[in-house]
Amino acid sequence: MTTQELLTSIQAKFPGLQEIPKVQGQVRGDELYVAVPADQLVELCRFLRFDPPLSFDFLSFVTSTDWKTHFEVVYYLVSTLHKHKLVLKVKVEDRAKPEVPSIATLWPTADWQEREIFDLMGIRFAGHYNMRRILLPDDWEGYPLRKDYVAKPDRYD
Repeated sequence: MTTQELLTSIQAKFPGLQEIPKVQGQVRGDELYVAVPADQLVELCRFLRFDPPLSFDFLSFVTSTDWKTHFEVVYYLVSTLHKHKLVLKVKVEDRAKPEVPSIATLWPTADWQEREIFDLMGIRFAGHYNMRRILLPDDWEGYPLRKDYVAKPDRYD
Protein backbone atom coordinates (compact mmCIF):
# COMPACT_ATOMS: atom_id res chain seq x y z
CA MET A 1 0.00 0.00 0.00
CA THR A 2 1.44 3.38 -0.97
CA THR A 3 1.43 6.31 1.42
CA GLN A 4 -1.32 7.94 -0.67
CA GLU A 5 -3.48 4.79 -0.48
CA LEU A 6 -2.84 4.62 3.25
CA LEU A 7 -3.84 8.27 3.69
CA THR A 8 -7.00 7.74 1.62
CA SER A 9 -7.94 4.73 3.75
CA ILE A 10 -7.44 6.68 6.98
CA GLN A 11 -9.29 9.77 5.72
CA ALA A 12 -12.26 7.65 4.61
CA LYS A 13 -12.87 6.87 8.30
CA PHE A 14 -11.35 10.05 9.80
CA PRO A 15 -11.94 12.81 7.24
CA GLY A 16 -10.40 15.61 9.31
CA LEU A 17 -6.97 14.05 9.62
CA GLN A 18 -4.22 15.57 7.50
CA GLU A 19 -0.83 14.44 6.32
CA ILE A 20 2.13 16.32 7.73
CA PRO A 21 4.01 17.43 4.64
CA LYS A 22 7.69 16.78 4.28
CA VAL A 23 9.78 19.89 4.84
CA GLN A 24 12.00 20.81 1.90
CA GLY A 25 15.40 19.23 2.35
CA GLN A 26 14.14 16.82 5.02
CA VAL A 27 15.21 13.23 4.70
CA ARG A 28 12.74 10.58 5.78
CA GLY A 29 11.76 7.09 4.78
CA ASP A 30 8.66 5.95 2.97
CA GLU A 31 6.36 6.27 5.98
CA LEU A 32 3.31 8.52 6.11
CA TYR A 33 3.17 11.24 8.80
CA VAL A 34 -0.27 12.21 10.14
CA ALA A 35 -1.32 14.86 12.67
CA VAL A 36 -3.87 13.47 15.13
CA PRO A 37 -5.92 15.35 17.73
CA ALA A 38 -5.59 13.71 21.15
CA ASP A 39 -9.34 13.09 21.37
CA GLN A 40 -9.22 10.90 18.22
CA LEU A 41 -6.05 8.99 19.06
CA VAL A 42 -7.52 5.84 20.64
CA GLU A 43 -10.26 5.42 18.04
CA LEU A 44 -7.77 5.91 15.20
CA CYS A 45 -5.28 3.49 16.74
CA ARG A 46 -7.99 0.86 17.21
CA PHE A 47 -8.88 1.24 13.52
CA LEU A 48 -5.23 1.05 12.44
CA ARG A 49 -4.57 -1.99 14.61
CA PHE A 50 -7.60 -4.10 13.70
CA ASP A 51 -8.65 -3.08 10.17
CA PRO A 52 -7.43 -6.04 8.02
CA PRO A 53 -6.06 -4.01 5.07
CA LEU A 54 -4.05 -1.89 7.51
CA SER A 55 -3.08 -4.33 10.32
CA PHE A 56 -0.61 -2.13 12.17
CA ASP A 57 0.39 -4.91 14.53
CA PHE A 58 3.69 -3.44 15.75
CA LEU A 59 4.21 -0.25 17.73
CA SER A 60 7.90 0.35 17.16
CA PHE A 61 8.22 3.25 19.60
CA VAL A 62 6.54 6.14 21.35
CA THR A 63 8.51 9.29 22.07
CA SER A 64 7.93 12.95 22.78
CA THR A 65 9.41 16.31 21.89
CA ASP A 66 9.42 19.56 23.83
CA TRP A 67 9.04 22.48 21.40
CA LYS A 68 9.07 25.06 24.24
CA THR A 69 5.55 26.24 23.30
CA HIS A 70 3.98 22.77 23.26
CA PHE A 71 4.77 19.07 23.43
CA GLU A 72 4.41 16.50 20.70
CA VAL A 73 3.91 12.77 21.27
CA VAL A 74 5.09 10.65 18.34
CA TYR A 75 4.00 7.07 17.57
CA TYR A 76 5.78 4.93 14.97
CA LEU A 77 3.59 2.07 13.69
CA VAL A 78 4.48 -0.81 11.40
CA SER A 79 2.42 -3.47 9.68
CA THR A 80 4.64 -6.54 9.61
CA LEU A 81 2.06 -8.26 7.40
CA HIS A 82 1.67 -5.55 4.75
CA LYS A 83 5.07 -3.84 5.18
CA HIS A 84 3.77 -0.29 5.49
CA LYS A 85 4.70 2.30 8.11
CA LEU A 86 2.94 5.23 9.71
CA VAL A 87 3.96 8.01 12.07
CA LEU A 88 1.29 9.67 14.21
CA LYS A 89 1.96 13.01 15.89
CA VAL A 90 -0.22 14.38 18.69
CA LYS A 91 0.26 18.03 19.62
CA VAL A 92 -0.18 18.77 23.34
CA GLU A 93 -0.78 22.47 23.96
CA ASP A 94 -1.24 22.43 27.76
CA ARG A 95 2.26 22.54 29.25
CA ALA A 96 0.95 22.83 32.81
CA LYS A 97 -1.06 19.58 32.69
CA PRO A 98 -0.10 17.75 29.50
CA GLU A 99 -2.18 14.65 28.83
CA VAL A 100 -2.76 12.18 26.01
CA PRO A 101 -4.87 9.01 26.09
CA SER A 102 -2.99 5.78 26.65
CA ILE A 103 -2.81 3.20 23.87
CA ALA A 104 -1.23 0.49 26.06
CA THR A 105 -4.37 -1.65 25.81
CA LEU A 106 -3.94 -1.78 22.01
CA TRP A 107 -0.18 -2.30 21.92
CA PRO A 108 1.27 -3.58 25.21
CA THR A 109 4.71 -2.27 24.15
CA ALA A 110 3.37 1.23 24.85
CA ASP A 111 3.24 0.46 28.58
CA TRP A 112 6.81 1.25 29.61
CA GLN A 113 7.31 3.80 26.83
CA GLU A 114 4.37 5.88 28.09
CA ARG A 115 5.71 5.59 31.63
CA GLU A 116 9.16 6.74 30.49
CA ILE A 117 7.65 9.78 28.75
CA PHE A 118 5.68 10.58 31.89
CA ASP A 119 8.78 10.17 34.05
CA LEU A 120 11.08 12.34 31.95
CA MET A 121 8.68 14.82 30.28
CA GLY A 122 5.67 14.92 32.62
CA ILE A 123 3.10 14.02 29.97
CA ARG A 124 0.35 11.89 31.54
CA PHE A 125 -1.33 9.09 29.61
CA ALA A 126 -4.97 9.01 30.62
CA GLY A 127 -6.29 5.51 31.21
CA HIS A 128 -2.86 3.97 31.76
CA TYR A 129 -3.22 1.35 34.48
CA ASN A 130 0.12 2.11 36.16
CA MET A 131 1.08 5.72 35.50
CA ARG A 132 4.06 6.18 37.80
CA ARG A 133 7.76 6.84 37.49
CA ILE A 134 9.82 4.10 35.87
CA LEU A 135 13.41 5.43 35.80
CA LEU A 136 13.73 8.14 38.42
CA PRO A 137 13.14 7.85 42.18
CA ASP A 138 9.58 8.51 43.34
CA ASP A 139 10.66 11.67 45.18
CA TRP A 140 12.35 13.24 42.13
CA GLU A 141 11.12 16.77 41.45
CA GLY A 142 10.49 17.89 37.89
CA TYR A 143 10.93 16.34 34.48
CA PRO A 144 14.55 16.39 33.28
CA LEU A 145 13.92 16.23 29.52
CA ARG A 146 11.81 19.38 29.45
CA LYS A 147 13.55 22.41 28.05
CA ASP A 148 12.49 24.48 31.07
CA TYR A 149 13.91 21.98 33.60
CA VAL A 150 16.46 23.48 35.96
CA ALA A 151 18.78 20.94 37.49
CA LYS A 152 19.62 21.41 41.12
CA PRO A 153 22.08 19.52 43.27
CA ASP A 154 20.53 16.65 45.16
CA ARG A 155 21.60 13.53 46.94
CA TYR A 156 22.37 11.82 43.63
CA ASP A 157 25.04 14.36 42.56
